[in-house]
Amino acid sequence: MWIATAACGGNQPSAASASKDTRESSTFTEHAAADKSDSLEAFRTKLAAGITETELDLAAKGWGADLAALLANSPKVAELHSLDVSDNDLGPSGARALAGGGHWNSLRELDLGGNDIDDEGATAIAHAPGFSALETLNVSGNSIAGSGALAIAQGDLRKLVSLDLSMNSIGEDGARAVSSSTASLEALYLLGCEIGPVGAKSLAQSTHLTHLSVLALSGNNLGDAGAQAIAKSSNLKNLTTLDLCANGIGDSGALALAQSPYLKNLKVLELFGNDIGAKGSAALQKRFAKGLHL
Repeated sequence: MWIATAACGGNQPSAASASKDTRESSTFTEHAAADKSDSLEAFRTKLAAGITETELDLAAKGWGADLAALLANSPKVAELHSLDVSDNDLGPSGARALAGGGHWNSLRELDLGGNDIDDEGATAIAHAPGFSALETLNVSGNSIAGSGALAIAQGDLRKLVSLDLSMNSIGEDGARAVSSSTASLEALYLLGCEIGPVGAKSLAQSTHLTHLSVLALSGNNLGDAGAQAIAKSSNLKNLTTLDLCANGIGDSGALALAQSPYLKNLKVLELFGNDIGAKGSAALQKRFAKGLHL
């Protein structure tokens, strides 16, 4: 599986490793054994013979859009529940090919991370009839901007519960788009998406994200204003895991989080790589105790 990373600053671990608890709360299946085919032709032969797995890991094969076309045109994928084709250089054409497949009836988890599918590919995935039953989607690291984020938020993926858009420069507009999601998201990963404090406010004010239990926003330059917006949001009262690593948060943002009347269900708070001083740290420790990672 392709894992997005965003530096937590200094000598602290990356956001991906610092947010281990965050990632483990994702609903994406991580125990599928990697397919051992050493070439696309070898996999083509295997696929033609029929596959019995319900989880298929084809990550980092580098087989490009041809892999997508092969999968999309094969009825043998009809029983797949989970598909990982991350890091395969699919590009927009590969995304379009997958979106045109007619045998995705059982697919619930799709990992497309690191494929440079851009806005065009994201739009194709978002409006693919075969993907309308997806529950978990990873499109991190795909050169997706605001329009791609909007397509995913407003497309036909209404059964999504977990969405990873990390390491895409979706910016404020993308955060605003995600805030209007038609899906009842429970986990949202936006590491390194350049959403800034304005984007954080859009998320915090959204009445479409009230089911979120996991929110990961590492490396977004949220600052104190972004932290304060989250702390003041009654819409985010169901959060159990919040990742705010490497966001330039200082004592005022830390105090807002510590004093929030809405973060009562929070069990994990990731704040590595921020600018929090002794006063803010003490308040956070008192409020969140063992669930706090500074």
